Amino acid sequence: MASEVGNGSSTLFWTDRWLHGKSINKLAPRLFAAVSVRRRKDRTVLEALTNMNWVLDITGALTVGVLIEYLQLWDLLEDRPLQPDVEDVHYWRLSLDGRYSAMATYESLFQGATQFGPWERIWKSCAPPKCRFFLWLVAHKRCWTVDRLARHGLPHKEQCLLCDQEEESIDHLLVSCVFSRQFWFHLFRQVGLQAYSPQPGTTSFFYWCENTSMAANGLAREGINSLIVLGAWILWNIVITVFLMAKHPT
Repeated sequence: MASEVGNGSSTLFWTDRWLHGKSINKLAPRLFAAVSVRRRKDRTVLEALTNMNWVLDITGALTVGVLIEYLQLWDLLEDRPLQPDVEDVHYWRLSLDGRYSAMATYESLFQGATQFGPWERIWKSCAPPKCRFFLWLVAHKRCWTVDRLARHGLPHKEQCLLCDQEEESIDHLLVSCVFSRQFWFHLFRQVGLQAYSPQPGTTSFFYWCENTSMAANGLAREGINSLIVLGAWILWNIVITVFLMAKHPT
């Protein structure tokens, strides 16, 4: 069962599936463990988002893992305004009409059985946690690139920091930018995989990731995935350096 939040009065903040189709106890399990059992069961979305009262529900130890998930959740809730005049809607995600059906549930067991999506590619890679977390931000379009700064009305440069030729987005920075394509070519050439580097016309980072990883098998696929995660992290740090130092990358 999933929920579409309107005014938030009938949806439970911590346990219902209302945030991108998932529950917070699945998105942030360590943070969820730091919340009292009573609050998990009765805190509605309306109550939680009013004056950010959900923060007061956190009473357990503030470990590094809890703090990381706290920041992730804060970011996810950033663009979740309530609609006071709209009732919450609760529906069965596995059927077209939103109603529970044993047949729809059974058929869902066979959907996506062989898919190798970005989530598995990110979290099962051998890259350091900070690199995997960055890719998680990329997947959710949460990186502070020019296009996102513009959407939030914040000061921003009009063109890409790396090539100064085109409008900047996270996909552009990672695969479409001339500098980025050269970076991937030189990185992949170190392991004899330069043929898989992004080509002119490549516009989607995760589409390129999927095509590249599907060209390999077994351990080779795991290695390519980890190399891509590390490479994306390096590129992002180059962007940050260019921004802070105001010098063109080499």
